[in-house]
Amino acid sequence: MSNIIAVSLEKGGVGKTTTAFNIGAGLRQAGQNVLLVDLDQQSHLSRWLEFNQDGKPTVSELIYQEVSNVHSNNYGDFIRHNDKEDVDYIPANKMLGGIYAILGADGESNTVLSRIFKNDYFNEYDYIIFDCPTAVDNLLVSNALQASTKLLMPVQAELLAYESVTAMLQRYMAIKQVSDISPYIQGILVTMYNKRTNMSNHVYDKLIESYGDMVFTEPIPMLQEARNSTETRSSLVSHKSSKVGQAYLSAVSEILGRNNK
Repeated sequence: MSNIIAVSLEKGGVGKTTTAFNIGAGLRQAGQNVLLVDLDQQSHLSRWLEFNQDGKPTVSELIYQEVSNVHSNNYGDFIRHNDKEDVDYIPANKMLGGIYAILGADGESNTVLSRIFKNDYFNEYDYIIFDCPTAVDNLLVSNALQASTKLLMPVQAELLAYESVTAMLQRYMAIKQVSDISPYIQGILVTMYNKRTNMSNHVYDKLIESYGDMVFTEPIPMLQEARNSTETRSSLVSHKSSKVGQAYLSAVSEILGRNNK
């Protein structure tokens, strides 16, 4: 079975899409077969992967197909390939904003994505990564968390992001209906870290104190190169001189180590 990682946190602006993209590209560099799934109607991940409207179905139609139980298309019809990063992906567009009513019409509305990605077609992927929107209490995020085998939380090195971790863990625990959520946690990845500031160091120390080895060893530094990469539409892990890319590759190594235990 695939490892299905939901990249999620209820606070916005913490680097979820940057993390999903670079972790996916880094896993591919490590020889893993990767599928990225854009679940955000802003479709930043899709644009980063150079998606152009091509008339083919997107993640919205994939969800509608499952809810309506009209499987007229092959799952491969929804998947595109990014040659630069050598990863597959399912794109999103603005239509995703109307998907909540469709999800709500399903008799088991929290399990739509679970049913889709349990299909044998997706077993060819070692890793499926969901780039989730911000609000964790919406039905689409609940679906992503239910379908995931692991949760990866990017946490910006500032207090409001730190304070959102507990709520995220409680939400995930309720969705998984377990008393011990630790087997489902891929990790807490500190992002936008500036080692010169007391705030970054304080938040990083507090995360270690509160969550121990759930926290990835190397934080992601806050550097301009991360913003520039959205313009070049290439991953940071693909640039050997990128300090941010090297930090993401360190996280990839930890992911592979944790999942191969």
